[in-house]
Amino acid sequence: MKKLLSLLAVAAIAFTSCSKDDDNGGGSGSVSLSVEQKNRAILIDFSETWCPPCGSSGGPGFDSSLSIEGSKITAMKVYGSSSPSSMNSPISNGIANAYSVSGVPDFWVNNSELNPGGGVYSSAASNFNWVNNKANAFATEAVVAGVALSKSFVGDSMKVNTRVKFFQEQVANQDYNLAVYVVEDNIISNQSTNTGSVANYRHRNLLRVGNASVYTGVSINANAAIAADQVFDKTFTLPVASTWNRNNLKVIGVIWKKGTTPAKVVNTNYIK
Repeated sequence: MKKLLSLLAVAAIAFTSCSKDDDNGGGSGSVSLSVEQKNRAILIDFSETWCPPCGSSGGPGFDSSLSIEGSKITAMKVYGSSSPSSMNSPISNGIANAYSVSGVPDFWVNNSELNPGGGVYSSAASNFNWVNNKANAFATEAVVAGVALSKSFVGDSMKVNTRVKFFQEQVANQDYNLAVYVVEDNIISNQSTNTGSVANYRHRNLLRVGNASVYTGVSINANAAIAADQVFDKTFTLPVASTWNRNNLKVIGVIWKKGTTPAKVVNTNYIK
């Protein structure tokens, strides 16, 4: 475990983190969805149940940021080496590797990291302010594309209809992808904190599964040119484990522009 200190001009605010051990299909769908011309950033909290600062600083900071979920951000927490192993997602390691995560907790808003190398402020309010400021900045940018979603349960699966609309023309040879993530809110399980282990810790918006084996999901345009106001409809069927609380499942859609590592976040949206 390591603690990172950041001296601000007006006050000293501590960063805290743990080092992270490297060991430790959709088709076209018939949808009737309206795509909002609005930017929402995504907050990704790379965390683990064994990490004390994740429970004491990262968790409260993430939870406070959910006050702007939907209006300014979407948000998910990513576990890759936690206990119980059921907390880990099959795509967790892929997204963590893409973001070069070496210490947890590690906050990212789109493609900006709170503290290079991992670590967050010891103050939940400071973490929220950083997230809110990044979200506000993204909200002022021109909206390139947006995504709308709907979901329904069919047996032991979830059917997700999606519509992506581009508001700006895009030239050929730019690869845009759509990722659909299922996250589960309000999971009660163990969590290490700076004052000891908490058995009934509430874990918010935990990443469960995605629409592909890679975090960027599936291709939208296959590098073809995109016209202004062009729409892409897809439907995905994702598995739902019997242990997940269906009432607490949310769906996040992220439009990624590939070509960089990590890929660039174009826009996001979510539904409960």
